[in-house]
Amino acid sequence: MDTARQPLIELRHVSHEYNAGTSDKDLVLSDINLTVSEHETVVLLGPSGCGKSTLVRIMAGLIAPTKGDVLYKEKLLIGVSPGVSMVFQNFALFPWLTVRGNVLLPVGHLSADDQQARLEKVLQTVGLGAYEYSYPRELSGGMKQRVGIARALIADPEVLAMDEPFSALDVLTAETLRNEIGRLLADPNHPLRTMVMVTHNIVEAVYFATRIVVMATGPGRIDVIVPNSLPYPRDTDHPEFKKIVEQLHGILTHTNMPDSVAAVAGKVTTKTADNRKRIAPVSLPNVGAGEVLGLMSLLGDEPCDVFDLAERLGKEFGAVVRVVKAAELLEFVRTPGQDVEITPLGKELVSSSTADQKRIVREQIMKLKIFELLIRLIKVQENQCLPSEELIRELQAALPHEKPRPLFRTLLSWGRYAEIISLDQRRHVIRLYEAKGSGRAKSAAVSLPPIAPPPTPAAPPATPPAAPPSVPAVEKPTEPSSDDLPKS
Repeated sequence: MDTARQPLIELRHVSHEYNAGTSDKDLVLSDINLTVSEHETVVLLGPSGCGKSTLVRIMAGLIAPTKGDVLYKEKLLIGVSPGVSMVFQNFALFPWLTVRGNVLLPVGHLSADDQQARLEKVLQTVGLGAYEYSYPRELSGGMKQRVGIARALIADPEVLAMDEPFSALDVLTAETLRNEIGRLLADPNHPLRTMVMVTHNIVEAVYFATRIVVMATGPGRIDVIVPNSLPYPRDTDHPEFKKIVEQLHGILTHTNMPDSVAAVAGKVTTKTADNRKRIAPVSLPNVGAGEVLGLMSLLGDEPCDVFDLAERLGKEFGAVVRVVKAAELLEFVRTPGQDVEITPLGKELVSSSTADQKRIVREQIMKLKIFELLIRLIKVQENQCLPSEELIRELQAALPHEKPRPLFRTLLSWGRYAEIISLDQRRHVIRLYEAKGSGRAKSAAVSLPPIAPPPTPAAPPATPPAAPPSVPAVEKPTEPSSDDLPKS
């Protein structure tokens, strides 16, 4: 990149926290430092949940960061950026406006002649000249996204910001729009020369970017920035293109599936504020048991590349990584490099019956420190019933960088599948699971009786037949129930 180019957007020590100051606070970005200069395309690449969409909105001035500064042309940005236009993932069109009405929204302050001139130009650019008076309901998904792009371009922005603009489209339509945006970037006469884009697609990132910002999660942060000096237009089959793709594969794999694991299952050593070391639980990825079992059934004896696995499943890389990490945490797979290998325990799991699968999962879950914490919390409670909100507070204290409520739901899902815990949804308390008929279940039923249904009105007693005068009427005794018998 030419160092003489003017910086348009600067982020200085930017952090952002949703629900700041509440018990549900969520740190999504931490200490981001990034500059976007004119005539470059910066692509934010990373798994879901790393804060890419939040970061691009902060650049556009749609979100104010909780910490740090955002500068536009070396001046502190307050409010929406005057030189940035945004293209959203979900089209964001007004259904009661025509294509013309939606596209003209950003330039309503201009004269009618200027508006018409700009409208004709951008509609021609995106190939919608014949749809000026059509409504969004009459358009396909690809055409709706073209309207969104035209609306962004009509204001002649200095920076075009796009948040996964092709993810909601079918494969062929997305490929067509990528090529069209690529041609705009390659045209030296087109005013659009600077772009910031969010994606989780590695090939898409290499196709557009002059710099690729690889982000990591927990909280969102910049892991590494990869330069890309390939000339436009770019050929996805070129050896240098494939080389950069492989480089990014390696970076994402190392960031999301590091080869080094904790020495003790489910535990990691961290430092406290006073610089002392403590053992903290490792968080469970936010996936369910069914997803892990489904992954295991797909794996064969040979190692499988995680990117090939994502393509085979038709899922985003980050979503597949979460499932793989959960399986690795439970020792069902290994992840050397980019490969996913099934372990002997994983093979045993796949070949087992449903009951034995639950047993194996339960044994592995009980090795995790986070479940040790959960069971200890339950056992110290009165009646061994842990309120849900108390568990959420404990999770937030033990794992301050995790989202406590999604983690709570994940723990609950795994614990109930493995028959370790049960949830009383009426009282919002968690108990240790016991099969019906066990002594623990009986004692729990005594200490916390179930809510009784409203009594049904008694039927009026039947009139007894008249007895002979010489023989008094005698009521037949009822047979005692088992509860009335003395306990031995």
